[in-house]
Amino acid sequence: MARRILILALAAITLGAASAQALTLANIVDLRTAASTGTANGALFSQLVTAPTGSGNMDPFLRLQNSPIEQAFNTDYRVGGQAPLDAKSDLTFTHSLTLGQLATVNQGGVDYYMFTLDIDEPNSGPLKYISLDQFKLYTADTGDLANLSTATLRWDMDGVGDATVYLNGGNLSSGNGQADMQVLVPATAFAGVDPGKYLYLYSMFGATTGFGADNFDANASFEEWSALLGGTSTSVPAPGVLPLLGGGLLGLVATRVRRKK
Repeated sequence: MARRILILALAAITLGAASAQALTLANIVDLRTAASTGTANGALFSQLVTAPTGSGNMDPFLRLQNSPIEQAFNTDYRVGGQAPLDAKSDLTFTHSLTLGQLATVNQGGVDYYMFTLDIDEPNSGPLKYISLDQFKLYTADTGDLANLSTATLRWDMDGVGDATVYLNGGNLSSGNGQADMQVLVPATAFAGVDPGKYLYLYSMFGATTGFGADNFDANASFEEWSALLGGTSTSVPAPGVLPLLGGGLLGLVATRVRRKK
C-alpha cells in the first residue's frame, strides 16, 4: 500500500510538472524588432521593415479601439449605428468580406491568404508594445452577424497551443496608415469552402492569458486589419524577404486610397 501511494504521488508530481512546463512553453511570436518573424499554427508572421502602403493608403475591413483590452470582428451588423464589441462602426472601415475576394500568395509551394495589421501605440516608453492574444478566422452564410456563435471556425492562432504575438508601436513605423505586420494563413484551412461564404476575422489585443507571458495593453488609437484582395495567386519569397516586397503585394491591398480619420 505504501509503495502504491508513493507511485501515485510521484505520478502526480510528474503530471504537475508537465502541465506547468506546457503552460510555460506558450508560443510567443516576438515581432518587436525590425524584420523579425515567427510562426503559429502553420501561419507565418512578419514584422514589416518598411511601410509600402504609405500614410492613409490602408484599405481596412476591420478597425477596433478600446483600452486596456480591445476585441472585435468585421461585420455589416449595426444596432443604432453601432458595430458589435469594440469595432469602429463606419462601414468604410469595418465591413463584410467574402472568401472569394481574397487573393492567395504561394510560398514554397504552399498557398496562403495574406492579412496585414496596422497598429497605433505610443512611440516610446513601455506602452509602445501591444500583444495580439487571439486571432481567429471564421466563415458564415451572411455578412451581417451580430456575434460569431453560428459561424464556423476555420483557423485559430491558438489551434495547436496558446500563442501570443508581441508587437512594437514605437519607432518601427510612424503610426496609423503604415502596416506593422503581415500574416500568411494556410489556404488549406478553407479547403472546400464556397468562395461565396463570408469571412470573419476576430482579434483580441491586450489580454494575454499564457503562463509567464506579459500583458501588453492596448493604449492609444485604433488597430486595423486589411487583406490582400484580387482573387489571384502570386508567388513570394521566404518570410524574411516578404516585408521587403513593398508596393508589389501590399499595393494590391489598397484598392481604395483614403486619408484616415
